[in-house]
Amino acid sequence: MPKGEFLMKKFLALFLAIAVVASMGVSAFAETAWPEEKTVQMIIPFGAGGDTDLHCRTLTDMVSKELGVDIVCSNVTGTSGTVAARQVMDSPNDGYTIMWQQTSFLIASLLGVCDFDYTAFTTACTVIEDLSSFVAVKADNRKYSTFEEFVEYAKAHPGEILWGGSIGGDAHMYTLMLAKALGLEFTYVDLDGTAEIIPALLNGSIDFTMGVYGTYGEYVKNGDFAALCYLGDKALDGSDTPTWKEFTGEDFPIGKMFCYMFPADTDPEIVEKFNAAVKKCVESDEFKEHCEKYFINPVYRDGDDAAEDRKNYYAAMAEYRDDLLVK
Repeated sequence: MPKGEFLMKKFLALFLAIAVVASMGVSAFAETAWPEEKTVQMIIPFGAGGDTDLHCRTLTDMVSKELGVDIVCSNVTGTSGTVAARQVMDSPNDGYTIMWQQTSFLIASLLGVCDFDYTAFTTACTVIEDLSSFVAVKADNRKYSTFEEFVEYAKAHPGEILWGGSIGGDAHMYTLMLAKALGLEFTYVDLDGTAEIIPALLNGSIDFTMGVYGTYGEYVKNGDFAALCYLGDKALDGSDTPTWKEFTGEDFPIGKMFCYMFPADTDPEIVEKFNAAVKKCVESDEFKEHCEKYFINPVYRDGDDAAEDRKNYYAAMAEYRDDLLVK
């Protein structure tokens, strides 16, 4: 074989080999080293003590052990999760800053509280649905002891009843949905999480809130609060307290969803590694026991399914955008 033809064949063989390896991507050579022996920051968008903080710390501690790396949870409060979201959005997308989020951020971004929304992040996975919200009032109030009385009083005294919670949060939206469906008018008091809401309800600074049973149920059991109506499909305190469907004949439109999110364009291998650890933890008996204790549902979805969750919730909330803006 002529020398020139031999060299040409060698060149073509080398070229094809390089092309094949290149088409397989960088991961063909080596898997990403994440997580290294470096602390991962988990940003929680609300203060300590509430359900958002509790569920995140419980699950994230399990994920930390599964990955074999320290994950430090930090509470970054303000504007229904948008302050925390901006911090994460502006962080390096190297896998060492992650955000725990819930539906409040979707509402805030829908209202234009921030100039970005869920599409500015990589949604890793959704992990929890909470359908346990209920209308909570101080048990010894003298205005109403049943939901029917509450509705009658609200209709007779428009704007007099004070609701307390995070303006722009999920409980705010639930309350607006309730008010719109029943033709009620409330005055809204902006409070930052359960650390402010619970004392305000106990001391009478507000008349009611929309609480999740995992956080507020103990106050119902010990007689401080009374549950007037459950938004889910049953009364979680074992009483004959009516559900929304029993009172109106319809299911309540949405619940509360929790998820993990990374800065945009985070390496897919990092997200996949993280998701694998999360999935194992969410499906564990230990986490299922936690969910049963706090009346929440473990629901693991990743990839396109997780992104679809975000999209569907955002679309459902958009129907109430004008009401949220007016209030």
